[in-house]
Amino acid sequence: MVNRGLAARFTAAAEAAGAEVISVARQKDAYVTVARLLDREKAKKVAASASVRESGCAGRLLFSNPGNPLEFAQARVALVRADYGAAETGTLVRLDSDDDERMLWTLPATCIALLDGERVVPGVDSLAAVISGHLERRKPPASQVSLITGPSRTADIECALTIGVQGPARLIILLIDEPEA
Repeated sequence: MVNRGLAARFTAAAEAAGAEVISVARQKDAYVTVARLLDREKAKKVAASASVRESGCAGRLLFSNPGNPLEFAQARVALVRADYGAAETGTLVRLDSDDDERMLWTLPATCIALLDGERVVPGVDSLAAVISGHLERRKPPASQVSLITGPSRTADIECALTIGVQGPARLIILLIDEPEA
């Protein structure tokens, strides 16, 4: 069940960090919203994570081939699923297990992340045991945890802020009230 207070805190913190948050009632509403966003972005090629591809949401969308970094980089939009959200900072937490997942979060200019509202926790520290367990996995490829707070930003030595140099310039989070059964 979604904790409305945590969801509201997450939304406020994520938006303060520069992300766009769209609340949707159900999983199927998320995919309708994704289709609208892709139309608006005029995205012809979308790089989608395995979890999204396996959900059967592909429909009319053209997805990049998994495992091809060049196609990931050429895709205008990545469609991914976050494992958790931290309300305190508006941070998405992704327990990566392969290179494809890591590339999806960083190569395309726009990242659309699906997040089940019931997976929003107070802070990243609430996930210490989950993250530790994930990192202790010994099977290849090596496990990694990605923490994503807003669109990519970096500053040069003169403190000139640039958005989207080392990751997506735009982060859109679809916060889902009722996850798929």
